Amino acid sequence: MGVAPAGFDKANTGHHHLLIDAPLRSPDERIPNDFNHLHFGLGQTEAQVTLPLGTHTLQLVLADADHVPHVPPVMSETIKVLVTRNGRRPRVARHRDR
Repeated sequence: MGVAPAGFDKANTGHHHLLIDAPLRSPDERIPNDFNHLHFGLGQTEAQVTLPLGTHTLQLVLADADHVPHVPPVMSETIKVLVTRNGRRPRVARHRDR
């Protein structure tokens, strides 16, 4: 698959969409454009995203010129990320035997 801007209708190309804390609704529907569905319609292949503190799910989906996922879908597995204040994993409190 090739990466192309939104609106560029050519076989085997598309642009990325990042789903944040949202599942892919349906593989045959347009991906919405909101805070949970980021469109990279200029053909971007990298981005910096700021998320609130806490656990989030992320999934990349490649969609066609009209923001509809390809058939079959070209997408990543869903991953979980934990956003912390300092970028480090929180320490787990250990209880000492007394």
